[in-house]
Amino acid sequence: MKPPEDRDMELREHIAELRDRTVKAAIPYFIVLGILFYRSDHLITYIWNNLFQGREMVVYTPPEYMIARILLSAFIAFIITYPWIIYQLYLFMKPGLYEHERRFLRLVFPFSYVSFIIGALLSYFLILPVLYSTFVVEYFGAEPYLSVRESLQNSVKLTLSIGLAFQIPTATLVAVKLRLASSKWLKEKRLIIYIAVFILATNITFDITGLSQVIILTAVVVMYELSILIARVFEGGEK
Repeated sequence: MKPPEDRDMELREHIAELRDRTVKAAIPYFIVLGILFYRSDHLITYIWNNLFQGREMVVYTPPEYMIARILLSAFIAFIITYPWIIYQLYLFMKPGLYEHERRFLRLVFPFSYVSFIIGALLSYFLILPVLYSTFVVEYFGAEPYLSVRESLQNSVKLTLSIGLAFQIPTATLVAVKLRLASSKWLKEKRLIIYIAVFILATNITFDITGLSQVIILTAVVVMYELSILIARVFEGGEK
């Protein structure tokens, strides 16, 4: 039995629908990005004073500060419009879903957003202050000078990575519900996933100390192991 709205569609129809949903998701995002960019000077100053108290902003190249403004505005715009983007994804998937699957996703998606926000706030208020207060210090009288773009870029990367790591339990629950994965499959693939995450984190952060990679990997390991437990409980409840 097919889902009530499911019907055979040509590839061009799927592409057209995907394009439509992408445009509808992108328009509010770029509107919010433009508004935030207009106020990005104040945002950068506020965040800089919270993370790097007493440190002077340094710009090494002419476009650096502009790039920092765009980067920060794009990241915050993503956080604000995340629910709308997920809603458009849900509408794209909806015709191929049964009613009970739709109810399940409508219930899970708000938790997805909340978990992302929790991860991002944990990074901003706990991980980043501890990281910078530990490593951004004077060594033998040499005072470190912090690039605005590099500092904010690394902060955004780490915050985004931790926020996405907190999405793993939600994504796992959806995958198990839709029978795309199982607790057994998750256990078998854990080592491969951990290695892939560490390599990806190394290429994303470019942190030669390795601390950022360890922080990201730790968050992923904790969330992934929690996901296996959730999958096991969920599978047991369906039997």
